[in-house]
Parts: sequence; structure tokens; C-alpha cells
Amino acid sequence: MEFIELKKHLKTQKPNPCYYCYGDDDFVIDRALSLLCALASEPKPFNCADREFSSGKEMTDELMQLPLLGDYRVVVARGKTDNAAIVEYLKSPNPSSVLVVPYYIPHDSWNRTAAVTVPTGATGVDCNRLSLSAVAPFVNALCARTGATIGDRAISLLYNRCGGYMTRINSETQKLAMLRAGIAITEQDINDNVKADTEFVVFELCDSILGGKSARALAIVDGMAKNNDLVAAFTLIYNRFRRIFAAAVDPDGLSLMGVKPGMVGRLKSEGTSFGKARLKGILDMLEKADYDYKTGAMTVYDALTCFVAQAAYSK
Repeated sequence: MEFIELKKHLKTQKPNPCYYCYGDDDFVIDRALSLLCALASEPKPFNCADREFSSGKEMTDELMQLPLLGDYRVVVARGKTDNAAIVEYLKSPNPSSVLVVPYYIPHDSWNRTAAVTVPTGATGVDCNRLSLSAVAPFVNALCARTGATIGDRAISLLYNRCGGYMTRINSETQKLAMLRAGIAITEQDINDNVKADTEFVVFELCDSILGGKSARALAIVDGMAKNNDLVAAFTLIYNRFRRIFAAAVDPDGLSLMGVKPGMVGRLKSEGTSFGKARLKGILDMLEKADYDYKTGAMTVYDALTCFVAQAAYSK
């Protein structure tokens, strides 16, 4: 189920034996854990275990304990978990225990190469980045605390500059709401006060390269040199072009690369528009630039600048 469905599910139905909360937004996963831990009966310290387990047996022993003075115990299994032990336990789970497994996907979700595998019998809770429509009410509510207001276009810009991650959206919104207490938060306020997430900048850079906008692409690189991690940018750029190339060669294989459904259509369109030969050429240029900076032949900035200049002019 999606994260936004979890609250209604817990209010209207008996809890399931196990929830596997996975995603690339730590804020959303932590919020899901809070909702699930609220199932634990009082006294909470006795009815909610939240830690790493050294073995599957230790986790199962914790799950088989009865709640104290209530209906449910919640067991949060952090760190590396024994999925085989989880599957075995779920064949005959304790009806008064709820197992919660958080699985944090690295912030750089473009680097993910495989889809998440939810253990058999567990309920998967998708805690990846929320859609703009789900984030907007949260942003408006935070702004209202200081009497600030924010329009739809400004929310969209804030969402994009934060890469869609609620952890940053939460902190940046609170900052803006304090700076503009009692008045409207404008798009200029966001441009002036919110540093663009590397992933968002990389999207803009790749689009400029593919559009042949060399001046704009080089200006973005200059901005990245001041505000972003250029080494991380190489990984993001490579993975973006790799996915576009894959869409041109084998679009049906995108799901196996961990591409989210909402991105598949765009990648297919880009793969068709720019062609296999040009995309392969761009990947070759990028691999050379990556090799040059890693071997010390060039600085990271110079290697990225050379790649962008060549790629933007490629046909």
C-alpha cells in the first residue's frame, strides 16, 4: 500500500502481522513507524520493542511475547533482518504482535538497480517520495503556523528544489515560514533561500544537454561547483542517461532497474526522441570524463565541463 493509505488502513482495519516500510524518504518512513508504533498498548515501554536483533530467533522470541495490559505489542526490527525468519514466522504469527521492518533506500534513488522484495506474508508500505499533491497540504499547514501563505507555483518550485524529499521540504518550509511570517512566500524567496537538491540540478543539466543548450548546461555546472557534490553528480548523470538509453533499447526492462512507474513514460519518450546512437555516444563521453578525473588527468570540475560541452553539441 502507499504511505498515504496507511493511516486510514490502521483506523478502519485490524492491523496486519507485518509491515515492511521501504522507500527513499527517511521522513516518510519515520512517520510510518510512528503510526504503527501507536498501535502498541500502554505501558509503551513494555509493549514496543525498537532495536536490531542479532538473529531471527531473537526477533521471533520478542514477537511471541504477550502484551502487558493491552491488545498489541509492536516490534520494530532495524538494521539487517533475517527475511527467511520473517517468512517462517508469518506462517503462524502471534495475533497480538505487529512486526515492523523499516528498509531505508539510499537518498540517491537513481543509483538503485533492483526493485524492493517484500518478504512473503508481509504488507509492503511504499514510503518513497510523496507526490506534489500529497505534499502541498503539509506545506500549507506549516506555513499557516506563522501566518505565512504560499501559492501552488511556489510549492511546486520548493518541491522540485528539494528533490521531493519530505525531510528537506519540512525544514525548508519551516525556515521560509519564519522568514516570511504573516506574508506570502514567493518563488523568488525560494530561489534565494533554498539550495537546489543535486538530483534536481542533474535533471535540469541532462535536459539542457539533450536540448543542445550548451550555454545553459555550462552555467548549471558552474552553479553545481559552488553548491553541489560534483562526484555524486557524476553518478546521477550516468544513471539518468543509462536509463534513457535502456528505454531506447529495451523499455520493458526499466522496472528491473528500479525505475518508478511515474518515470517510465518520460524515459521512453526521451529514448525514442534522442536515438540509440546519440545516447550511446553520450555515455561513452561520460565514461571518459569519469576516468579522467579518477585518474587525476583532470579535476572533477574540468572533466564535467568538458563532458557537458561535448555532449551538448553531439548529434
